[in-house]
Amino acid sequence: MIISKWDRTDAHVVKVWGRGRCFNEYKPLLSSFCKNSCKYCFFRKERAVERHRFSPEKLAKFVYYLWLRGKIDGVMISSGVFTDPEIVVEEEIEAARLLRKMGFRGFIHLRLMPGTPKYLVWEAARIADRIGVNIESPDKTVFYEIAPDKGSYRNDLMKVLENCYRAWRTLRREGFLKSGIVTQMIVGLGESDLRALETTEYLIRNFKLRRVYYSPFEPIKNTPLEDHSPCPVSRARRLYQVFFLLKDYGFMLRELKYLFDENDMLPAVRDIKFEYAKRVLGYRSIDLNSASFNELVKVPGIGPVSAKRILRLREQKRIDFIDLRKILGPSRFKKAAKFVEV
Repeated sequence: MIISKWDRTDAHVVKVWGRGRCFNEYKPLLSSFCKNSCKYCFFRKERAVERHRFSPEKLAKFVYYLWLRGKIDGVMISSGVFTDPEIVVEEEIEAARLLRKMGFRGFIHLRLMPGTPKYLVWEAARIADRIGVNIESPDKTVFYEIAPDKGSYRNDLMKVLENCYRAWRTLRREGFLKSGIVTQMIVGLGESDLRALETTEYLIRNFKLRRVYYSPFEPIKNTPLEDHSPCPVSRARRLYQVFFLLKDYGFMLRELKYLFDENDMLPAVRDIKFEYAKRVLGYRSIDLNSASFNELVKVPGIGPVSAKRILRLREQKRIDFIDLRKILGPSRFKKAAKFVEV
């Protein structure tokens, strides 16, 4: 079974984290035939590469076989654009529908195509746990350069994500789309960190995205970008750190403006939140017994769960450093202690 170049695995099953545990997720392509000429892609139409195409029935049977034997917990179904995007998505949905009919109770993620019509977005939302479409780049100018025939950035990508959000907003009350909406962007093709994070913040605030995946660019032979420098994985790691600060910690991107250099890039540090605290909080102390939730989560070592525990304990007693160490553990306490007082 052929998988995308961006699926970082030596087999066809990858380990992903969700709901507090590790899952084995199978990531097949319904078809590796593609009519597009994306300049970064292993399966661009001009490349001489072995290709495969699977019927929804065959794919569903194979996924079900793996699941029954305990090899996988879920599946993410994607595809090359081998024909009209509407037909591609119909086949993805049919594969998912067959799986559910067989009794498959695992996780299903459907990666939709650019230009997916609204009615198919809603069909996908009723059968899958997670849906989304890849925007490929946070910068529409870069997008048109690297994916010249993938359609309109606004009408074929952002509009699909908007329709995903509208479906999620309505159907989640009925128990659908429990794992929300996601997208992916390639980084390292000329966009700045600030641009990537501006787009990320827009997607979180407007479409309530559960995740934005950052794929560090890797050049592929016999593509127009084969001589382009690869993107360090460490850069993607920093973007992920800021993503979670924006999504789960209540940060606004404007609060992090002091971190960006003259080229709008983040500093090459291991811990972005700690760097923010050094530069912005300036080692000023935050009172654990009076700080709000939003103030607490900005302290290194204190996350949303820890902040809630601190607030609950404050209702019972005045907190001291012994209490904080019990809540955070030795390693995170060491980080936090520089910025708090009791």
